[in-house]
Amino acid sequence: MINPTCSSRVALVLALTMLLAVPLWQLSSHSSTGYYRKQAQDLYDNVSSYFTHEQEVYNNTLYQNGVEHSVHAQYNFSTPCEGFPDTSNIMFIMKTGASEAFQKLPVHLLTTMSCLPDFLIFSDLEQQIGKYHLHDALDRVNPALMNQHPEFELYKAQKRCPISQQDCTADIDGGWNLDKYKFLNMVDRAWEKRPGMDWYVFAEADTYIVWSNMVEWLRERAPKGPQYLGSVALLNEFPFAHGGSGYVVSGELMRNMVNNITNLASKYDTRAGDSCCGDLLFAEAVAEAGTKVQQVHPMFNGERPLSIPYGHGQWCEPIISMHHVNPEEVSMIWQFEQTRKNKDTLLIRDLYEAFMAPHLAQFRRDWDNLSDDTCFIGPDEADQEYAGDMERSRQRLERDKNPVEKEAHKSPAACAKVCEADKLVIPEDEYAALPNDVDKGHYLRKKYDQRIAEDVDGAFQRGRTCFQWRYHQGACCTSQSFKLGKPRRGAIEEDRWTSGAFVKGIHQWIDATGECAGPNWKEPF
Repeated sequence: MINPTCSSRVALVLALTMLLAVPLWQLSSHSSTGYYRKQAQDLYDNVSSYFTHEQEVYNNTLYQNGVEHSVHAQYNFSTPCEGFPDTSNIMFIMKTGASEAFQKLPVHLLTTMSCLPDFLIFSDLEQQIGKYHLHDALDRVNPALMNQHPEFELYKAQKRCPISQQDCTADIDGGWNLDKYKFLNMVDRAWEKRPGMDWYVFAEADTYIVWSNMVEWLRERAPKGPQYLGSVALLNEFPFAHGGSGYVVSGELMRNMVNNITNLASKYDTRAGDSCCGDLLFAEAVAEAGTKVQQVHPMFNGERPLSIPYGHGQWCEPIISMHHVNPEEVSMIWQFEQTRKNKDTLLIRDLYEAFMAPHLAQFRRDWDNLSDDTCFIGPDEADQEYAGDMERSRQRLERDKNPVEKEAHKSPAACAKVCEADKLVIPEDEYAALPNDVDKGHYLRKKYDQRIAEDVDGAFQRGRTCFQWRYHQGACCTSQSFKLGKPRRGAIEEDRWTSGAFVKGIHQWIDATGECAGPNWKEPF
């Protein structure tokens, strides 16, 4: 059935109104007028609402205890792009692959990308998702070069596939190695298709961009000239912008790369086989063009709401990008952006309040909260062998442990005491004389409360460096930040994961730190 146009809908509603009005006028003296008028009005209401398509207000599924001050309980999602920033002269370029495109792209196209007036999607196969076209970034790679590298077997299999890629290529390796050839080919193609933009924003299909922050930063704060900006990683002391966190290239630098490096893409195609990754190759090309990467972490972030290390250095900073977000998380963050009450610059703290604060727990079984900064393992050889390699590499030496830390490996309950005892003066003989865990817990709480009472200016609370803990296979690990984490189950009882937060300490740190004076925009360096 063809939907009527707006004008035809209006005409149809008017016609129905006349059809209903005439009989009502004729029945004006009839004893049943009230009955017919009600029936006609009900019919009119139903018909008119069908043609006007009034949008419904839905329950906000993010609304729960603890976030009442952050998000609206209900929301009308009919105008998702209202208030979306002006992205003119900013070109968004998303990189994906044929093996993942139909799993990861649709949610972006339904959320943030639905409000972008223009963007480019590059993949390793030309495809179509609805009205959106995916460009093959590799179709100009030299066939002779393809034959030299086994990763192109996947590329060839994708092109041969007569059915869905999921059915054809799910068991073929090579996606990661194929990916690194896309980076410089995307530069060539993006400049060819959309030359002369002020900025080019590159991201991947598991990257989330907070466009309000991105545009504000690019328009008002990003440095001028040939710029390459992102979350810096190092390989053999060579810096590059981590691709998954997203990175930004100025139009001036794009022009320099394309115009000043002869055969840019093909030149770096020949190097890709011996390189680990495409974002490193990209940085090498940038260096050849006379520029180097500048650091803007944590605004460009390699984590997602459940893994961001909230706390010192990641609190009042604006969040521009996040990585490793799955499709459901993309939708959740977009929904949070849509329904949040405070429309000011989105800070990392705001993500904590929405996604972690309602779920703080002192003790959680079958959970890994990603605590891994400092570990405590028993001194015996058996204890050391039982713990994992990572835990051993980050353990505190026995001679450097305080009395509480020396017992932390014994149980989750003993591990939980480490953060409460952090920076307290605990005489070893006093603590050792206590007969059981309950008495030790009372002793520590008394010591801690005394220390807090003395902390008039809040320096002790602001200086906290132990916020949460994780216990697994006789290793207790603590964290200098607070992270939500995710479920993790061991196959047997002895392999269970247990995590917990020092909730009182987290709340006291937040209170002592106080409200953010404003967004802490990081200067690139």
